[in-house]
Amino acid sequence: MIKLITIDVDGTLLTPLKRLTKSNIIAIEKAKKAGVHIALASGRPYSGMQPLVERLKLNQEGNFTVCQNGSYIFDNFTHKPLSGTFQNPIDLKIIDELLKNFDIQISAMDHESFYSRHVKPNIYTKIDAKISRLPLQVIQYDDFPENKTFGRILIMGRKSEMDRLYKNMPRELVENYYAVRTAPFLIEVMNKSTNKGYAISVMAKDLGVGQEEIMSIGNERNDIPMLEQAGFAVAMANAVPELKIHADFITKNNLQSGVAYAIERLLANNLEIYK
Repeated sequence: MIKLITIDVDGTLLTPLKRLTKSNIIAIEKAKKAGVHIALASGRPYSGMQPLVERLKLNQEGNFTVCQNGSYIFDNFTHKPLSGTFQNPIDLKIIDELLKNFDIQISAMDHESFYSRHVKPNIYTKIDAKISRLPLQVIQYDDFPENKTFGRILIMGRKSEMDRLYKNMPRELVENYYAVRTAPFLIEVMNKSTNKGYAISVMAKDLGVGQEEIMSIGNERNDIPMLEQAGFAVAMANAVPELKIHADFITKNNLQSGVAYAIERLLANNLEIYK
């Protein structure tokens, strides 16, 4: 029996225009009333997740949100981070040096701000900061305090250049960090031990939920560890091919409220896994 449903946000829960459909809201509410825990898991920081947490009424005690691809686990009731795996300014310098021959920009974020060393941040950096609902701060690496930590380091640029980078990722970057492409213009870099799957396993343990009792829904490469952690893995119809091979079920796309379709099927089957 499924006791926990973990749901990715962009490309999964939300439509292409970043809207939350009525069908998804209703289905999630029904699942909650059936006693199922709901956890949102996203690359967004908590500031970018709070409106969804409030809208879906997930702000009660005992509910959590996985942010920045697993870098932070937030308590929705207290709005404070419970745990996290981080990076520091040295990592920013290392990655910047590794990618100096690519026409990209590197920035970083925690749950309070978005940081860039570029006096003129590119359009992708500006858009991501806006979506994340974080202030964009221009700062040089040596100006960070020694104890500064980040949840994510972000590599952003034109699709053509990101394609070139993705095909020629420096070995040191791949071996020492968890790097995943989550959009045509974006590669996210986290601590090597960080991913949504690890964060979900920590949260599930705290809730007393076994792996076989988890249903996870996603669409992108960074959702693969989350689906691997679930007893019932669901991919969106609009998911990338790399993720679909890990799925037990393919639901409708995010424009057709695929999350609601998958949850309604689960409820109709008395919270048991279906085909």
